Amino acid sequence: MPHMIRFIKTIHLLALFFLIIPTISIAGQYQVVRVVDGDTIVVKYGGKYEKVRLLCVNTPESVHPDEKQNIPMGKVASRYTQKKLIGKSVNLEFEIKKLRGNYGRLLAYVFVDGNNLNLDLVRQGLSPYYTKYGKSEKYDAGFRAAEKQARKEKLNIWGDPELTKKYLRLKSKWGQQQ
Repeated sequence: MPHMIRFIKTIHLLALFFLIIPTISIAGQYQVVRVVDGDTIVVKYGGKYEKVRLLCVNTPESVHPDEKQNIPMGKVASRYTQKKLIGKSVNLEFEIKKLRGNYGRLLAYVFVDGNNLNLDLVRQGLSPYYTKYGKSEKYDAGFRAAEKQARKEKLNIWGDPELTKKYLRLKSKWGQQQ
């Protein structure tokens, strides 16, 4: 009987260990290998190259396979992300509910030089606060304030009447109030 109790305790400790490992790996710095577009990057993570989709942002397309989807503002967002990240190491912060998205990419907030790039993209008007898959658990108020200010100042996507209309329509579909 004591062997069985010891075995159960060992199993519990192993399970706890494997639940904590992803949390521990978050604290590290990850080298940016390349910027795919305004809201997707590749980093060296866990010894391999991993695509990271930035949480709560959705920049205009710049490298979509359907060329008609790519727009000039997408290139602006991509260049902005490149300028911020090329040659840098970043910290990744994950939401508790989901580590990977539908396409197998890591879903994370990306911090560079201590700044939340996801929030910065919204603050610069290069993305709306993207809530299609849920609100930010930690930064909801910050994203709302950043978007409100960018809209007020008509920055980037919010300065283009067609893009503004498109994103407001999408935000309505996501269930987010204007």
